[in-house]
Amino acid sequence: MIVFGGCSSKTDKNSTNTVKNNKQETTASFKGQKLNLYVAAGLKKPMDEVINIFEKETGAKVVPSYGASGGLYTQIKEGQPCDLYFSADWLYVDKLKADGKLAEGQKFLQDNLVLAVSQTGKNKVKSVTDLIKPGVVVGVCDLQAPVGTYSEKAFKTMNIWDKLVSSGNIKARPATVNQLAVMIGKNELDAGLIYSSVAKANNLEYVEEIPQKYTGEIIFGSAIIKGGNEKLAKEFMKIANNNIDKFEKYGWKAVKE
Repeated sequence: MIVFGGCSSKTDKNSTNTVKNNKQETTASFKGQKLNLYVAAGLKKPMDEVINIFEKETGAKVVPSYGASGGLYTQIKEGQPCDLYFSADWLYVDKLKADGKLAEGQKFLQDNLVLAVSQTGKNKVKSVTDLIKPGVVVGVCDLQAPVGTYSEKAFKTMNIWDKLVSSGNIKARPATVNQLAVMIGKNELDAGLIYSSVAKANNLEYVEEIPQKYTGEIIFGSAIIKGGNEKLAKEFMKIANNNIDKFEKYGWKAVKE
């Protein structure tokens, strides 16, 4: 029994070393390569952390572009160099598939909307219905950002969109959810609908969570772009999935497929 145990330990050690060496060889093969990464703006904080891990493990260089998912999709469709794309709306991953540009897609994260309020707005706004009251300054993201689409859908489903528009209270249509969050944080706006994760990342208070029956399912997806550096993109996705906690600490939930 003692001899068997000794042999097993040696075999296990050799096996572990082989796996470790194979991993080192694989990551070493990416050294010096470049990954063109397009990312929905709301993912910036956790994605920056994952990028740092990826670059240290692989020796590759990431060139990130953060922006509205719709605008980033348009750039990819028009042929701008992109290897991997993270969208705040699965719709754009489906569009890339229809365009013949999708090599591989993954439903990555889930989120929900909240009604975030500024320090000057929290005494005016306690719920979505307060947004139509006189003197309330509201921000709604542009439709190029999925959060704008989700917001308009929620307002329409709640039957307050027309009232909100006619009230004249919408004073800003920021291009990204991060821009909307910054404006709320600076007291430039009283309130707006943003992702719960973005509210947490920006230390914003919120007074109401919006049920998905009003917004529909909010899925952040990833798309490996056909004809790009697909191997490097797959390696990034592997590292992103292995570090899902970087996203979860801001309030996202991993999609279980």
